Amino acid sequence: MGQCPLVSVCVPTYNYGRFLPDCIESVLDQTLSDWELVITDDASNDSTEEIVNSYAAVHPRIRYLCNAQRLGMSANLKRATESARGRYLKMLCADDWLAPRCLEVLCGLMEQYPGVVLATSAEIHTGPAGVPRCVQFLFGKPVSLIRGDVMLDRMAKGFGFGGNSSFLIPHSAYREVGGYDPELLYAGDYDLAARLCQIGDYIHTDEALFYGREHPEASSSVDPGKLLDVQDWFAIPAKVFSPRSVMSKNWRRYQGLTALLTARYLVTVVTQWLRGRRAYARGLVEQLRHHGNFAFGLAYLPLHALGRFYQRITRKKRFLTAQPQCWMGIPSRAQRGGRTKVPNA
Repeated sequence: MGQCPLVSVCVPTYNYGRFLPDCIESVLDQTLSDWELVITDDASNDSTEEIVNSYAAVHPRIRYLCNAQRLGMSANLKRATESARGRYLKMLCADDWLAPRCLEVLCGLMEQYPGVVLATSAEIHTGPAGVPRCVQFLFGKPVSLIRGDVMLDRMAKGFGFGGNSSFLIPHSAYREVGGYDPELLYAGDYDLAARLCQIGDYIHTDEALFYGREHPEASSSVDPGKLLDVQDWFAIPAKVFSPRSVMSKNWRRYQGLTALLTARYLVTVVTQWLRGRRAYARGLVEQLRHHGNFAFGLAYLPLHALGRFYQRITRKKRFLTAQPQCWMGIPSRAQRGGRTKVPNA
């Protein structure tokens, strides 16, 4: 086996053969060339294997691993990271893709700030066909270096860290926190980011370095009736903010976040019931009965409800966004008659 690459791009996939050309081509297009691409297939039954092998035959830095049986999103991504050899791990969902400077910029930030354990970037948000809609996850300045402890305080106020496809992580830090939790079925990225911020700092660039594709089959969109997101949102703070003796910092963070979640979901119960989604509303009530923080959540409910009403009538967005630029779009040279012929997905 040759010298280890600077960065391993880790791509978990399941029946996303139709999206893989964009994903793979975007890695081939990187301005930083010291990479490997590890694709873990969670027992797909489409043309994923044929598509990946057609690239791997030409580009030996692409490695394809197929699971004998389905593992699930977090466990499949964990397998990719465990097979990776790079100093850094770049996560990338199979339906997303990278801007050409992504690896160069994020690895450069990591080299510049050795105390950082998680680097993220702004996202070019697209529709199903890959047409850019907006640039989002903006912090308002070119680079933001934030202490991990401050990021955990932000988490307690309902803010996130970005998603899988925005993450670049030192391999050593990933190992130190134990990697992805395969028991989490929805928000494994949120959990991993929080645990990383317990051991180091966070850095973000407002340069848009990856494309996030929104489509009906996305892992974040599938079968909301199962309420997997609700289960994870409550389970993660219980794990991350532990131990939590009364009035300690972790106790205050836990109470604040779970109160916010409880108030948010109580409002959602009402709105979904009024829209006729009675089964979903009843399922959400059952989840709140098991996990909700009613002692503080009910106290926070009027303020949260008023805030949501204000946002609704003013159409004011909670987060910064920007218009996409003219250079942003689908990278796949295969679709433009490029160098690698890709089988039909």
